[in-house]
Amino acid sequence: MKTGTLVAMLGAGLFLLGCGGPMEDAPAEDTLGTGEEALSGLTASHSCYQTFNDMVCTATVSGGVPPYSYAWTEQRYVPAINRTYTSGFGSGSTASSTCPEPDGTGTVVYTLRARVRVTDATGASVTTAYGDTFICS
Repeated sequence: MKTGTLVAMLGAGLFLLGCGGPMEDAPAEDTLGTGEEALSGLTASHSCYQTFNDMVCTATVSGGVPPYSYAWTEQRYVPAINRTYTSGFGSGSTASSTCPEPDGTGTVVYTLRARVRVTDATGASVTTAYGDTFICS
């Protein structure tokens, strides 16, 4: 019995190696565009930075058919109650979200991170992954 199991396991391992190895992980859903995006070549990325009490984000778009529309989403994680809230916060190529004024204690009120969904004139759209996390304290 044990010999048969070993042979079956060895055979399965050789089969995987013969086919190039195990299948790689599929891309995350939020990094994939729609079928129209693939045809139009629409791509988008974004970058954010933090000022004294704001998170400011800018989208960069290429391909597709202008004009583009933008829908920004932010996630706020509140550690005091261990909850995450998601909401929209802008509709242009640049958007900002305000943190509360610092209280001087250094206590983290919440963290922020953002992503953007860009849609072109044909209706093709693509959504970026969430970016860097910023601390509001």
